Amino acid sequence: GGSVVSVQDLHEGYRYFLIKTESDATQFRTAVRTLSGVLYAQPDYHYDTPAVVVNERPPYRNLRANGRGTFGTHNGDLKQDPKADLVDWGLTVTGALEAFKRCDARDAIHPVLTAIIDTGVNGLHEDFHDETNKSIILYAKSSLGKGNSQKPSSLQIISAAENWDDVGHGTHCSGTIAAIGNNGKGICGVSHAHTSLITYRGLGKTGGSHYSIYSCLGDLADIVTELRKEPGSRNPAVFTGLPPNVINYPTLTQKTVPVNLSLGGYGVAPYEVEMVNKALAAGILPVIAMGNEGKTVAAYPAALQGILAVGATSMDDTRAAFSNGGSWMSVCAPGESIYSCGNGGDNWANYHSPDVIAGYRWMSGTSMATPFVTGVVTYLLSINPDLSPYQIKALLENTADKIDQGSPYGQYDARGFSKWYGYGRVNVLKATEALKTGRIPAAGSVYSEKAVKITVTKSSSPYKGQQVWLYEKKSGICAAVGLTDEHEGAVSFYGLRTGFAYEIGINDAGTYKTYPVTATNDTDIEYTFSL
Repeated sequence: GGSVVSVQDLHEGYRYFLIKTESDATQFRTAVRTLSGVLYAQPDYHYDTPAVVVNERPPYRNLRANGRGTFGTHNGDLKQDPKADLVDWGLTVTGALEAFKRCDARDAIHPVLTAIIDTGVNGLHEDFHDETNKSIILYAKSSLGKGNSQKPSSLQIISAAENWDDVGHGTHCSGTIAAIGNNGKGICGVSHAHTSLITYRGLGKTGGSHYSIYSCLGDLADIVTELRKEPGSRNPAVFTGLPPNVINYPTLTQKTVPVNLSLGGYGVAPYEVEMVNKALAAGILPVIAMGNEGKTVAAYPAALQGILAVGATSMDDTRAAFSNGGSWMSVCAPGESIYSCGNGGDNWANYHSPDVIAGYRWMSGTSMATPFVTGVVTYLLSINPDLSPYQIKALLENTADKIDQGSPYGQYDARGFSKWYGYGRVNVLKATEALKTGRIPAAGSVYSEKAVKITVTKSSSPYKGQQVWLYEKKSGICAAVGLTDEHEGAVSFYGLRTGFAYEIGINDAGTYKTYPVTATNDTDIEYTFSL
């Protein structure tokens, strides 16, 4: 009695079906789970579109008045990006403008890929086109219909020369990441040159779902995996319908591909974690917003192991009141009163509207801080594309500023960590200087580059679909959860803190079994649970 809404083929023996049923959903899933060949069935949980504060114009903070001054990408100011020249507080306080002045001409010269999964991107916007009018968008896809949240039968390829963002959130985030600098227009993105943007629309005005979001992440992992191969040896099925410049893209040697996600919820589900693990295995670093409730409650995927979770700071360089905290935060970044590219608002579908082509808007939220960090990661990769995901994460943490130390929020422990600021507010200048002088964390010195692989067997045979949990042993916080696959009965975890104690757990017919793990960078860790 169910009807297939959408199908995702991950080109490795798995197919995911989004099914609508008029019968009782719980009974339907129970029946489906008994079918031969079914690995698991779960609800398609709803995601709300990220909540942000949209301002007509926030109080202007004149940084020049207190003697700090500004530095630009060309001649000491941002006159070539006139909108940013008025509102550059985030680029100033993080040292980004001085970093651009020192690094743009000689160091930040490598072409780099970055990605975002959000409400789409206004591909018509002036700040996403270079001096030859070439778009910086490599390709764009959507798991939702244009102007609605209906799910098509498969991910659809959309034109980079259209506006599919009916919300504005994805366009704003994309501008913070990669709006072109020194083009006489608009603003200056953190990674403002030599950047190609991959964009997915997985959220609409009424939100999205696990399927609409994480089918995008799985698709990105497939394409990045193929791009790492020589063009002639790639699987053409992965690139079906994509333009030739994507199919024939030069072999991707960039070790890390960041992807920006500004969403989350209080529950974690197998499909979500499976796609995150798939992305991590492909060298993709998810950069995730902490959330905007002002609490220290675990939200996922921000609290999953192996990702980079970001909190928000205010214009006075302290914690933004809405920013969530927690032991899983990595760093924080400017997230209050951020000025970036607009989608045209109510005129988003009018491609001739000046608001669509050259509109800008203010927003606040951890959603605004997250693309700032994604932009920093991308900019660092334009200097050194050989950095691994966890080298970059450790580099940002090592060079972050310990802000607000005089308040209860700025209490940093012996390892330099605060639950409200992570390891501090990112400092782009310090990170670039460390990179240029070779002060790069050795691979695996902070976060393990090796996998923890857990296999589950029953009667000596692989046991598929078994939930496996990973906890921080000291705090008891769930760091990750995964499902064993149908081939080996195995699941792998990535990005664990080197030397940090974890506990693996499974439920064996009501008996909880555990295995202690301390991550190393010497070799993969493998362990087998026998049911």
